[in-house]
Amino acid sequence: MAKLSRSIRETLFWWRPINGDSDVGHYFELFKRLLGYIRPYLFPQLVFAVAAMLLNGSVNGMIPLLIKKIINTIATIPSSKTTGASVQAMHLLAAEILIVFIVRAATDFLSDYLTTYLGMEIAMDLRGEFNDRLQRLPLSFFNWRSTGGLIAHALSDVQAASSVVHDTLFSLIGDSVTLVALVVGLFWMDWRFAIIAFVVFPLAVLPVIGVARRVRKMYRNAQKRLADVTTLMQEAIQGCRVVKAFGMEEYECARFRDQLARQLRMLRRVLRIGSFTDPLIEVLGAIAVVTTLWYGTDLVLAGARSPGTFAGFIGAMLIVYKPFKRIAGTNNSIQQGLVSAERVFRVIDHPPEPYETPGAIELPNGPHRLEMRNVSFRYAPNGALVLRNINLSIGAGEVAALVGMSGGGKSTLADLVPRFYDPEQGMVLIDGVDIRKFTLKSLRSQIAVVSQSTFLFNDTIRANIAYGGPGKSLDEIIAAAKQANAHDFIMRLPNGYDTTVGELGVRLSGGERQRIAIARALLKNAPILILDEPTSNLDSEAERVVQDAIERLMENRTTLVIAHRLSTIRRADRIYVIVSGEILEQGTHEELIAMDGAYRRLCDLQFYAPELVEMPSRLAMS
Repeated sequence: MAKLSRSIRETLFWWRPINGDSDVGHYFELFKRLLGYIRPYLFPQLVFAVAAMLLNGSVNGMIPLLIKKIINTIATIPSSKTTGASVQAMHLLAAEILIVFIVRAATDFLSDYLTTYLGMEIAMDLRGEFNDRLQRLPLSFFNWRSTGGLIAHALSDVQAASSVVHDTLFSLIGDSVTLVALVVGLFWMDWRFAIIAFVVFPLAVLPVIGVARRVRKMYRNAQKRLADVTTLMQEAIQGCRVVKAFGMEEYECARFRDQLARQLRMLRRVLRIGSFTDPLIEVLGAIAVVTTLWYGTDLVLAGARSPGTFAGFIGAMLIVYKPFKRIAGTNNSIQQGLVSAERVFRVIDHPPEPYETPGAIELPNGPHRLEMRNVSFRYAPNGALVLRNINLSIGAGEVAALVGMSGGGKSTLADLVPRFYDPEQGMVLIDGVDIRKFTLKSLRSQIAVVSQSTFLFNDTIRANIAYGGPGKSLDEIIAAAKQANAHDFIMRLPNGYDTTVGELGVRLSGGERQRIAIARALLKNAPILILDEPTSNLDSEAERVVQDAIERLMENRTTLVIAHRLSTIRRADRIYVIVSGEILEQGTHEELIAMDGAYRRLCDLQFYAPELVEMPSRLAMS
């Protein structure tokens, strides 16, 4: 009894989640939410599509009646002669058949075209909403997720989720109308024959829906495998230099094929369970037809039923099989789509970037004074503190340098200024006002960032520089490039400013990429500048050219610079030595040298043993 009760519940609530009965409506809510994406297309697309499906289903229901009429008309024609009336009747039947099949073909085309187009519209809307939310998510969201997984969500998961609307609404409407029309026709012709369909076909529903939970669980795992495959491929492409440099091509091939094999095993299980539907319907349909033949033949021979009724009923049984099979098979698509929808909406529903306080104000144009008061920060709620009680101040137009060993928290501190993260304790202030009181857009419009890992879009040089100032003229772009010492090398490229830089700027050298980034910052002309070791990955010649451009960029700007080269540091108005998330020392270059402390030891390491600059802090600061 328990198993029967469970089977009935799963039949009624095929959307129920894997984790038990406690959240029966979860997947039903997902289903309703997906249906909401149809709302913008109610008229005329949806109305015309539904009308076409209703007409198509009604026409399909007429076919068994036409078969009955044809057989009975032929049976009434005398074998010895053909009368004019009988010929006229057959001509009329032929015209009716032609009209029915023309209408059937036209409505087939309209319903298929409109439903497919609507499915594409819904997928585009869902994918656009997904990307809109991605653009507004905080950096902390991306720190714990793979790019490949997010791409899989945006492509395959969105497609599968949108198919729920297409398959459910349109397949069920069209096929259900056909089924209803055929069943009405069956009862119209012979209610005893119709009872056979009502007994045999519903027997397929319980076992078909009973596999829903297994399909859902397996598809969830299969989608995870797909995300892993996407991530591996992305890493192999973006890290191709490293792969080739270490001769790891075979290793990457083997790793990728191993992941493919895992996904194939998972998909095979899904396919095995999902493929159970078709043969089940085949067998049950055959049983229904055979039962009708066995029962109906005796009735026709006994004269209790006309040959036309018998032939029409057999035709209806054969026609009803196809839509019923599609409806039963739709269940598997629904299960897969709901799993995908769950993953997509998990991203869409994720809280966006830090909220602005009610009544947030606009940050006016600079120059600005920057300050941090008692700032502490950690990445995870229960993780260790990355910054502890940070206090610093940078006057308008001044330069402050952050120095210290790698991993000390310098970049994290800089990330608090544009509110990539918010401090756990304390405040970041601009002109004495907590930056959380400013609108996020106005705050970031006043800040330019140049980092050591320069990111360029796979676009033209002109577009990459103009990213810092949309709408700027070519003359302004060229002026920024000249200030960044980039104009000369740009003009040597095949297409000048219209040269495409390749993915991540792969067609440019490190120094060239950095100068493009500086030109981008110059074009933005923001009064606050953050430099995160912009010359750390350059050779001496490239560093000299880039450093000259940086000097121009820093002019009359409030600058927070993270650097390990003394040529940059000693020009700072104030230097902060960061060790293990705390400010250990602060002052000018001369003051810190006179202290003979951590900063002095850092300088000694760079001047006398450059190869030791990246030694662990426990040695450098001891």
